[in-house]
Amino acid sequence: MMLARTTIVGLIGGATALIHGVGGQLTGIQAMNQTSLAASPRLELLATWHMITIHLGYLAYQVWRLEQHPQPLDQARLIVGQYLAYSLLWLGLNLLAGQLWLAPQWLLLAALAGLTWWATPRKNQRIQGVHQ
Repeated sequence: MMLARTTIVGLIGGATALIHGVGGQLTGIQAMNQTSLAASPRLELLATWHMITIHLGYLAYQVWRLEQHPQPLDQARLIVGQYLAYSLLWLGLNLLAGQLWLAPQWLLLAALAGLTWWATPRKNQRIQGVHQ
């Protein structure tokens, strides 16, 4: 049995969300908790980190179910746009730091955007402006 493209990309996105949540907790969040930063900003950063984890998981779920979406191309554009926005944010921050590969998350997020577009079902799509 061959897995659908949306399933494959959804699983890659889900693994990314899992790595973000667990890996980030074990590295960045625990390191932050070792600092003298006050409790309130630590809590805000922790919540923000895991809000992004949840959002990455939700994007993966949306990719996985693209075949069931009534307008998969429109939905894919929204998903791809979000992945690209995150990618550009990371790329910009890397460039500001003067080190392209300091935090290469931008590359994975850009790849998820491309894979999502590749996986998007296109059968029976109406062409914009053409009436059937």
